[in-house]
Formats: sequence, structure tokens, C-alpha cells
Amino acid sequence: MKTYLKFRTLLVLCFILLAFVSCTQKDVIIKVNVNPFRVQRGDTVKIEVELSKTNKTVQAVLLKPTIGTSELLLEKVHGKPGVYKAEVILDNEPPEGLYAVHVWTGGKEKPSAIGKTTFLYGKMIVDFCYPSTFDKNNPDEEFSKYLQDFSETGGNCLIAHGLIGKTAHFPSKICRSDLESGSPKDVIEAILRNGDEKGYPVLLSVSWDLTRETHSKDRMESIKSIMDELYEIYNHHPSLVGFYTYLEGSGTYFAPYMREFSDNVKKLNPGLLSGCSPYTDDPMLAGYLGIIESLDIIIYQGQVMASYRPDNRQKYPIRRVKDFCSLGIGAKQLQNKIALTHVELFGYLENKISPDHSTTSYENIYPQILSAATVTENDGISFFTYNCNIHRNIKKFPELEQSRKAVIDGMNAFNLIHDKISNKPNNLTFYFPHSDWVIERWNNCFLPALDAFRTLGIAVDILPYVPRLSEDYPYWPNHPNDSVMPRLLKDKKVIILPDISGFKRTDSDWIEKFVKEGGAVIAFGPQIPMARASSYERKELFGVEESELKKHSSLIVKKAIGKRISEGKKYALPDVSLPLWKTENAKVIATFEDGSPAVVIKKYGKGTVATILIDAKTAAEQIPGLVRDVIDYVMASYEISLPIDILGTNENVNIAVTETETGFRLAVINLNPQSMEITLNALNVSENTNCEWFDLISEKSIKKSKDNISLKLQIPGTDYICVEFKK
Repeated sequence: MKTYLKFRTLLVLCFILLAFVSCTQKDVIIKVNVNPFRVQRGDTVKIEVELSKTNKTVQAVLLKPTIGTSELLLEKVHGKPGVYKAEVILDNEPPEGLYAVHVWTGGKEKPSAIGKTTFLYGKMIVDFCYPSTFDKNNPDEEFSKYLQDFSETGGNCLIAHGLIGKTAHFPSKICRSDLESGSPKDVIEAILRNGDEKGYPVLLSVSWDLTRETHSKDRMESIKSIMDELYEIYNHHPSLVGFYTYLEGSGTYFAPYMREFSDNVKKLNPGLLSGCSPYTDDPMLAGYLGIIESLDIIIYQGQVMASYRPDNRQKYPIRRVKDFCSLGIGAKQLQNKIALTHVELFGYLENKISPDHSTTSYENIYPQILSAATVTENDGISFFTYNCNIHRNIKKFPELEQSRKAVIDGMNAFNLIHDKISNKPNNLTFYFPHSDWVIERWNNCFLPALDAFRTLGIAVDILPYVPRLSEDYPYWPNHPNDSVMPRLLKDKKVIILPDISGFKRTDSDWIEKFVKEGGAVIAFGPQIPMARASSYERKELFGVEESELKKHSSLIVKKAIGKRISEGKKYALPDVSLPLWKTENAKVIATFEDGSPAVVIKKYGKGTVATILIDAKTAAEQIPGLVRDVIDYVMASYEISLPIDILGTNENVNIAVTETETGFRLAVINLNPQSMEITLNALNVSENTNCEWFDLISEKSIKKSKDNISLKLQIPGTDYICVEFKK
């Protein structure tokens, strides 16, 4: 009996070994690499395909956004068995969007192995489309009409969302589903088939099994198994470029979930993309998502219309679209992720046009898109959702033609502002530090300060805290991120700190080193950040030390440091209670009426720190010229300066400015219902210089003469200007 058991065990082991060998021989791994990932017009994209087995026939297609798929010719690389190469040249007028490379062995419909990769040219214009909105009896015709409609907005990418409801909208063996494999009523198949034919890359949105009660502890495994099933069913489609998480999050707790989700996407195929749409109620979430290597696409929600929900009622103004999206996009640089802005086409309660549908009005949609357009370095925009709120609803409610027009008009403006102005970052950057418990800083300190810079007419970006790759959530970081500081110095970033009481060691260490090595910081009161022990001393870095509380009524300029404000200028202040500060080896630029410092500048190592001891909002309203002089003085330490003064703005605007070889361009979005007169003063222009102001919207000259460096313009209510200054 023992001999028999040993023989049977040996036999089983042999079968396992044979099965392993057979599987290894059968399986082919296809690696696809592309260089570069982000491309410009005229670039040549180099594609390399590597097969783990050399005796296989390999084929490839290229999906061009809004065009379709075409054969991609692969050439064998001499001396490298199983390695192929191809090139894609982006000449003439290539379509913008996400290009997809799809490589396979075996049959086209049932491949034995698949390789995928993508590269990005220009903007992605994304919509969330729901399978449930299409007629199952004729999904191809319905979906084709939707794509035709969406294409008129410039749309070039889709997220198929809500794949599981009471039943799954695909032939699932995991979830309850009415569909069989190969069913003509499979809407997901129709979406991907049309994506292949018409050139629309698609991410499939994945949730857990919503057709059954699923305990939270089992949901992650449910999500993975459904993702695996979707990939098994649809992986032969070139338009399938990745997976998107149905789950949204608003705090750092969301980061470990996204790491596990994204890792599973890459496990299926390293060339697939992973995406999510977080809220940024906790500003640190943006930084923590930024370090997830396997996460590729992050859509930072504008959360403006959503803030009118009955259970929320934050009622964020539309200008906040820029703030929320800028916060998120500021974290993308570390790993060069695809970061998109976001516009909400729905409305709650007072923002709904009608109780019969959820679509919001022209007055809410158009300015949202304008606001999103001013976010620097964004990779495009997403709509939630053109499919549901416009395309579907307009069939029953023709009055929604105005809402559709808002999208079309908004996208015309978005394309102009994005392509001509906001594609470059600003030097002035608000920094949001690591903060576990001071979550109210965002609403109480940062949002008012961002509005202050709107009043000043100065464009700014936002940089959130980004931890080291090795100090991911939920572990409290103990070290600064060493990769951040050199990049900020290289890019000549001026860090703005609004009313921050103190830093943890993670931030105080790198900021102290940043200034010492030549960096520039501007801090606004009434709180000036303290540091943890063994880091910097506040009086040494910022040049001031705190004393008792006192009321102040005026401010006097003691030293002129720019051309706008003269020495001796006196400003009346509203009664403000502030700490009484004392200086420590600092240059006092302005004092309060009692002689105590109000504005000081301190050299620290090779760097410069300016400290304005009143809050940013009061400073912008009461001493705007002095603030601009301080900003220019600090920027001069990098040998840069503001190119323009934009006067006459208020907190309800959004601004984008970029310098050109011959001057600068700017966009000002007036989000007030009434018109606004602004004055544009070009700076840094030599005498007797021929100047021209040019309207980028009408493509006509506004003003052209010698030394004509000032221009007054009216901006209609809820509209924008887009101007270029040439010298």
C-alpha cells in the first residue's frame, strides 16, 4: 500500500510538471515599449515589441484617436530574436488624444497573447458613458449616434461607467446577468467595437458585484475577479486601453485601495492604464496618489455642482473648479501622470433646470469649462456626463440645446486657453504641507489666499505635499521627499505659505534647505510657520519672532523695493488684531503705526524669504501695490519677474498667464454676472519699443503703437478675454 501511495504521488507530481512545462511552452509574453510617452507634433514615436518565444507570428495595429485602427508594420530587429520595432511619425495635423498600440499572436478575435501600450499627443477629452442608456436591441446604432454627437465637442476618449447595476451589462459568470457570451445585446462589446472602428480608446469602470450583497472585506477580491473577467472577455479589442475604478474617495484612506486596484490592472497587462476620479476634500490625497507607480490617470473632480447636494451644501463658487483641479494636477509631476480637469454637467436642487431631469444650465456649464481651462499643465478635461445629461436627455427635453451649446462654446474657449496659455506652469506656487489633523487649513487659509491672488490679478499654481515612495499611507512619514526640492529650484518656483502655524519635520527640513540653497518663499500671516526641534529657527528663517496680540490701524512703507510704491506711502487698515512681531536680522520694508514690523525680507543662505504679517486677503485688498513689489523683489532672486500687472480684478475671476519669446499671453475669466473693466500694464518693456496688443479670440490687433504698454478692456459678465502682448 505504501509503495502504491508513493507511486501515485510520483505520478501526480509528473503530471503537474508536464502541465507546467506544457503551459510554459504554450504561453507567450509580449512586452511593448514606447518612447516617448508624451509626444509633440513632428515627433517620431519608437515602438519596440519583444516576444518571449521566437517561433510565433506577431501582428499589431495602431488606434488613432477619432480616426480608427490601422495595421502597424513590425520590422524584425537584426540580431535580436523575437524583437520587433515600428515607428509612428506625428506629422501634418495628427489628431489629439490617446494613441493605442495593440499587439497579438494567434487569432485576432481569440489571441493567444496580447501586448498593449499607449502614448499621448495633445489633450484628452473624456466622457463617462453608461451602457444602461443605450437600447440593447440596437446598441451599435445608438452608440454610433452618441459618438457622432460627442465628437462635436472634440471628444476623443471614453470611460464606460456603471457596468453593473441590478444586473451586469456584460455576460458575467460572477455577477447576475441576463446576457450570454456573444449576445448581440452586449452593449460593452458594442462600445469597444465602435471604439476600434472609430478610434475611441476606452477604460472600463470596475466595481464589486453590485448584483448581490457583498461584505466590505470581500469587495476588493470581487473587484479583482470582475476586472479579470472583463479583460478575459474583451482583451482582443484595440480600444480597450485600461480600467477605471467605480469607487471614489476623498481622503488618504483611498490611496492604499488605489494601489491595490492599479497593481491588479498591471498584473493583467503592464501596458494597460489605471484611472480614478478622487475628490480633494483632503488635499494630501493628491500627493499620496501621485506616488502610486501603477496609477496612470487621475481626474480631479471640480466638485462644484456636487457641492449643492442636500447632504453637502458647501455651495462652492464656480471659480473653485480651478482650485480643486490645480491642487490635484500639482502632484502629477513626480511621476508624470495623466492629470485631467473635470466639469459637472448635472445639477442639484436650485441648479437643476427642471425637476424632470438632472442637467444643469448654460450659466453653470460654460463658466466651469472656462475655469478648468486656466489650470496649468492639465492633460485635458472630462465630463460627467455628456452621455447622460446632454445626449440622452436632449431627446426628451429640447430646451437642453442651450446646455449642449454651453459645452460647445466652452470647449472652443478651453482649446484656445489650454493650447496658447495654460500649457506652461506658473512660477508662483502655493504649497500645502503634510497635515494629519489640520484639515481645516484648506478652507480657512488656502481658499481665501487663492482668492486674494485673484484680486491681485496674479496667476498661481498649487503644490500639495508628496511623500517619499517608501513612506506611503497609512505610515506617518519621517523624512522629506528628496526629489521635490531640486525640481523646485530648477523650475524657479516661489513657494507661497498662507497663514500656516507650523510644519512637521517632513516639511520644515526641506523648506529650510530649499531656501538655504537659493529658493524663494513668501509667507503671509497672521501665523508664520514654526518648525520642529532641530530644524530651522523661525526668527532666523523668516526674520520675525512673535510677541503679544495687538490691534493695528495703518501701515507705512519704510523702504521702496519696487517701482509701484514709494517710500513713506501710508495705508489705512481695517482694525485687525495681530501678534506683535519683532525682527531678527531682517530688512524691514513696512511697519505698522507703532513701528513694529509689517513686511520684512530676509536673506537666508543663498535664498530669500519675504514675510507679510497680515493675511493674504487683507494684503490684496489694502496694500496690493506693495504686495506686487514684494513678489517681484523675491522673484528677482531667480532673475525672473511678473510680466504684467492685471488691475481691476476681484476674487471671482480665474487667470492664466504665460510668457512668450516676444512678450506674454493672458486669459482672464470674469465669473461675475456683470461686466468688469480691467487694466493691463505690460512690465519690463524698454523705452521706444513698438508694442502690439492682439486679441487671440478674434485674431485681430487691438492696439499697436510705440510705448503703448497699457490697455483697458471690458470683460462681459460670465465671459473671458484672451490677449497677447507683442514687443
